[in-house]
Amino acid sequence: MRLYFFLALIAFAAHAATPAALPEGGRDLLPADALSTAKTLGGKDLVKFSQDTFLAGKGWRLEVLNDQAGPFKLQLITSVTGEAKTGDKMLLTFSARCVADSSSDGKGHARAVVEIKDPPNYSKLGQDEFTVGTEWETVFIPFVSDYDSKTDITHVSIMPGGKKQTLEIANLRLLDFGKDFPIDKLPHPYVRYPGREADAPWRKEALARIEKIRTTDLKVEVTGKDGKPLSGAKIDLALKRHSFGFGTAVKAKYFSDETERGKKYRQIIEDNFSRIVLENDLKPFGREGGKSNTGKEFRHEWTNTALSWAKERGFSIRGHYLAWGPWEPWSEKLKDNPAAIREHIMNHLDEVASSVGPFITEWDAVNHPVGWTSPRATVDQVIAPDFYAEVIKAARQKVKVPLFVNEDQVFRPGRQQEEYFAAIETLIKQGAKPDGIGNMAHFHSSFLPAPEEMLRNSDRFAKLVPNLEFTEFDVVTNGDEQLQADWLRDCLIMAYSHEAYSGFMLWVFWEGAGWRPEAALWHSDWTEKPNAKVWRDLTRNLWLTKAAGQTDATGKFTAHGHKGLYEITVQVGNETRKVNARFDSDKDVLRVKW
Repeated sequence: MRLYFFLALIAFAAHAATPAALPEGGRDLLPADALSTAKTLGGKDLVKFSQDTFLAGKGWRLEVLNDQAGPFKLQLITSVTGEAKTGDKMLLTFSARCVADSSSDGKGHARAVVEIKDPPNYSKLGQDEFTVGTEWETVFIPFVSDYDSKTDITHVSIMPGGKKQTLEIANLRLLDFGKDFPIDKLPHPYVRYPGREADAPWRKEALARIEKIRTTDLKVEVTGKDGKPLSGAKIDLALKRHSFGFGTAVKAKYFSDETERGKKYRQIIEDNFSRIVLENDLKPFGREGGKSNTGKEFRHEWTNTALSWAKERGFSIRGHYLAWGPWEPWSEKLKDNPAAIREHIMNHLDEVASSVGPFITEWDAVNHPVGWTSPRATVDQVIAPDFYAEVIKAARQKVKVPLFVNEDQVFRPGRQQEEYFAAIETLIKQGAKPDGIGNMAHFHSSFLPAPEEMLRNSDRFAKLVPNLEFTEFDVVTNGDEQLQADWLRDCLIMAYSHEAYSGFMLWVFWEGAGWRPEAALWHSDWTEKPNAKVWRDLTRNLWLTKAAGQTDATGKFTAHGHKGLYEITVQVGNETRKVNARFDSDKDVLRVKW
């Protein structure tokens, strides 16, 4: 009954695409003749640019000749003349269509970017991808500016590379609504990622799988002091912490904060999660910065308080991290001294393993082993080809908990995914097979893969190591809170329904403290967003077990529920006793001697 009720909720929440009106109050940051004066980037053998009159105005036709040319090699560029500030709510809008028969699927697809072109840096104020059909459509790309614009070098770029197609672009505008304008009031496109529809078959199948693989019998046996079965004892069971790691990243300082803010921070964590990971406190800069115990962001005493708080309440705790792959400012300075880089990393491993090891239930042994740059730029290339294996082997001597590797963009086809897969294969060959594979899962609305494709991708990685985890989940949707909620819903269902997954960690849960406030579940004032409701509806309702009854003539009571740590209340006559017990398989039995 609960499954069908939840599906009904999904159907009720679904909505169709509707035309959006342009709100008033936006300040134009492009000149009226922006498209007339636009410049182009791309060789004649790659793309053919031409101007024309579209929709009673100036426009451009972009004919891609070579589908091997990446997005940044083909650009239509126009200068931003107005000034934008960090935090301003922005809207890039234009009309677009795909010329009929110019693409294999009848659709046009491109990237739109507002960026500061200051080589070698290309700081993005905002960006997104868009898809259009053969009829004229208005494209809306809302975003919060991540940077102040810079005069003469800030540009809007349309990038059609990646597929053979012909796009027509007209009516280009960039509007600035200021810092105080609500981002959700700007028009948004309806993103149709495959499987988002309310009646998607994959979701029904996944929810049914969850009932099979994530639940177990909950057995309680009560005997009297004489050892004989005690019938008629009243039993109440309530799931306190899932065995599956429904968790979040946290900041240690809020566990020592006795203001109302700190108390609310801890209460939200206790009521909604079963696992935590310290966002930055165990990283090298966090440990170094916390030595004095006088810092504003990091203190060892805050870290110890946070870990003790979580352990006392039955949380599992991820350790993040022992080693880091990409170059950092400190390691860049030591590129000619690989031994010094190795020593620095190994000293950090030794320090955190010994100081906080007893609290940790799993470690990220190597974080970003292949990194995000192309070509790859990681420390193992300078230290030694087997350096990551050396880290894992050294960690096994220090800790006795599962060791993970952890990387991003595992669901996006391309270099990062393939090099990560190859790096894990190499570790296995080097005798340093990790115990788990972490998928950071940082998403953007410009690329949301089908959940069915993510399931297939998970099958592929699980053949290497059958222990997978979402370790740093967030999704930026440029203010589209319904899309944010739907994507969280489907990623949660996808992961919990796949037998290889052992956890799903958010990287920011509160807007007041996190690297991407937009991705949070709760606003700064603690009001919940639609994605918070999804999280609670699933993890604290649909998948939360409560059961009650009495022992039978043999002194036994059996229920069925989700695996995890339970609080069990046993009442015999007027006497009541509470105990905690973990149920992870049908073999687990709680025996209570009265």
